[in-house]
Amino acid sequence: MIRGCIVIGELECDGCQRTMEHGEQYLLIEEDRKKTRLCVHCALKKGCAKYIKEKGEKTLTFFQ
Repeated sequence: MIRGCIVIGELECDGCQRTMEHGEQYLLIEEDRKKTRLCVHCALKKGCAKYIKEKGEKTLTFFQ
């Protein structure tokens, strides 16, 4: 299961080990009770996120 989430507090990215700050978006991937949290940069690099143009605006989406 994948979920797009927003950081509440401080959270570490499992891809680059960078500390994500309050209010930042991240991707949560749950597979067999293992949770992987990826910052936007890592999710884009892994191909799990992309920017789409919708109604004239550039929007980030984790759901393809």
